[in-house]
Amino acid sequence: MRGRREDERPHLRPDEVHADGGRPDEGRPGLGRPDERHLGGGRPAGCAGAVIRPYRPEDKPGVVAVIKSVYDDFNYILDFDVFDADLVDIQSTYEDAGGAFWVLDDGGMIAGCVGVLPKEGDACELKRLYLGKAYRRRGWGTRLLAMARGWAIARGFRRMVLWSDVLFEPAHRLYVKSGFRATRETRAIDPTNPTSVERFFEADL
Repeated sequence: MRGRREDERPHLRPDEVHADGGRPDEGRPGLGRPDERHLGGGRPAGCAGAVIRPYRPEDKPGVVAVIKSVYDDFNYILDFDVFDADLVDIQSTYEDAGGAFWVLDDGGMIAGCVGVLPKEGDACELKRLYLGKAYRRRGWGTRLLAMARGWAIARGFRRMVLWSDVLFEPAHRLYVKSGFRATRETRAIDPTNPTSVERFFEADL
């Protein structure tokens, strides 16, 4: 998407997943500062303090920085006017539209994100599953996906769909492992990055 499951612990709130099974500390450092700390390269060892939590407006610079770091790997450019317009006001695009958005917060550093938007009927769309480089292959993608799926199931959605760039092969392996089916349907709708082609995935919930 350009848009290891941790066992559920009974003492966790349903909108929060902590790396060591506990609750995040109160009074975390300020979030969303637009510097290199948002690129997921700050402290990869163990990531023991990381937590998945609901998005806050001050997280926006960190979310954008993580997504930009992935785009940079493929020489893509962020387009806030069209293709990436959902990032201009994340709360309005997701939460105010009946969806949800979460971030992976590691001690005040935004290291990943994921969102969900309602679609027609009983379907919803997975959006913006991204991780900084230091947080990949550590189970965080699975945890973010599990958070989004759990939210969707709890709200009665029966089907989840997503579009993912054909170059994002590690993400595709995660989706298939998690029960998504890769279809033959593709699209190229990004005017700023015309070489980008996305594949359609779907899963029953």
